[in-house]
Amino acid sequence: CGMNFKKDILLIDTEFSGFDIDKHEILQLSAVLLDKKTLKEKKFFSSYVKPRRWKTRTRESMKVNKITPEMLKGAPDLKQVLKKFDRAFGHNVIQAFYVGYNDKRFLLESYKLAGIKWKFNYHYFELWGLFYPYLAAKNRLKSVKNFAGFGIESMLKMLKVKKPANLHDALVDCRVEAEILRKVMKELK
Repeated sequence: CGMNFKKDILLIDTEFSGFDIDKHEILQLSAVLLDKKTLKEKKFFSSYVKPRRWKTRTRESMKVNKITPEMLKGAPDLKQVLKKFDRAFGHNVIQAFYVGYNDKRFLLESYKLAGIKWKFNYHYFELWGLFYPYLAAKNRLKSVKNFAGFGIESMLKMLKVKKPANLHDALVDCRVEAEILRKVMKELK
């Protein structure tokens, strides 16, 4: 790729039961560690999380993430998942999210609920913050009809990246986002 980030990039994605941080929770946490020079995947993490508030889930969120009670059977509790996640990559990384607002706030709240100290740097890289100006610069935002907005499906379509069948599985999303990042960075150099 010919780029030199200062640290490896930890691309994180979550799936949750809804968008209200007081009612809903993370149901899946995944991440891929990308090499700072090549953006190739070095390591990954993925785990479902045993729900504490299953009854508060929203139909809309569950329709998107397709997480079923069967998938969550035997899942570790939040604290166990976060401890494993915390140990998996270390903290000397650049956190990255597709659109970080919900993932980051649910993750911070989850650490707080689990009584685990947040050791990552407060800075993070929001991929959409790179992708949107990239598309604008490449004059790919001409038609509002053909551009749904912030969704990953729009990026896949515009960059001609094949949409996987199980999109919105957190690990699949991380890998797709990494592929989009590699493609954009390659075109930018």
